[in-house]
Amino acid sequence: MGPRSVLITVKTVAGLLALVLGSLQDPPREEPKAPPPDPFVQKVTDLVRARCAALVSQACGQKVKFEEALAKAAKLEETLLQESAEKLEISPDDVRDAWKKRERRLRKLSYGDGSWIVLGGQDGGLDSDVKGRPVQETTDLVGGGPSILTRRKPPPPAEPVPLGKALKTKDQWWATASAGERAAFVECEFARKSSLVEKKEDSKKCPTCSGKGSLNVTRGGIGLTVLCPRCHGSKEDVLIAYE
Repeated sequence: MGPRSVLITVKTVAGLLALVLGSLQDPPREEPKAPPPDPFVQKVTDLVRARCAALVSQACGQKVKFEEALAKAAKLEETLLQESAEKLEISPDDVRDAWKKRERRLRKLSYGDGSWIVLGGQDGGLDSDVKGRPVQETTDLVGGGPSILTRRKPPPPAEPVPLGKALKTKDQWWATASAGERAAFVECEFARKSSLVEKKEDSKKCPTCSGKGSLNVTRGGIGLTVLCPRCHGSKEDVLIAYE
C-alpha cells in the first residue's frame, strides 16, 4: 500500500470516527415552548381591553364636565367588569379570574400638565399675592425737557394693584385640554385606583419651572416670584405604567 493510499485510509477512519462521536453526543436542547393561550382567557382579555378603551373615550367626551369625568373614572372598573360579564354571559368574578391569567401588556401614560390636579396644586386664583405700583412710562419727548406733554401737573402715585395673573381652575384646564390629554387623564385615574392592574407610579420635573414650582418674572417694572402656570406649584408630572 503506497503513501497516498495510507493517507486516504487515515482520513476515512478519522471521518467515520467523527461521525460516531457526533452520534453519541446529546442533541441540542430546545427551549421549552410557552403553552398556547387559553382561548377563553384570550377572549375575555380582548373584550376587557376593548371595553376599557370605549369607556375611557365616553368619559372624556366634549360635553363631559370635569367632575362627571372623575365620577366615570372612579366607576370604570365596576362598569368594565359588569359590561364584560353581561356580554360573555358569565359572572364578574369569572371575568376577573380570567383577566388575572392574561398576557401582560405594558402601557405608559402621564397626567401631563394636568398633574397639578392630583398633586394638590393651586386651583385657580392668582399666581402671586404681591401688590405694587407699576412703573409709569415717561411722557417726555426728549430727555426730560419741558414739552406740551410734561407741563401738566404730574398725576398722584397710583394705588398698589395686584400683580398676579389668573391660574386655571380644574374645570378650565379640562375645558381647554385636548382629546388626547383628557383620555390620558381618565385612563391614569382608572389605572391608579383599579385593583385589576399592576401599576407603578413615577414622576418627572415640570419642564416649565424645572421642578421649582415657581418662576421669577417682571411685571410693570417690578420683579416678583409667581407660581408656575403649568404645574401650579406642584413641581412634577405624574407618570403611570401599568399592565
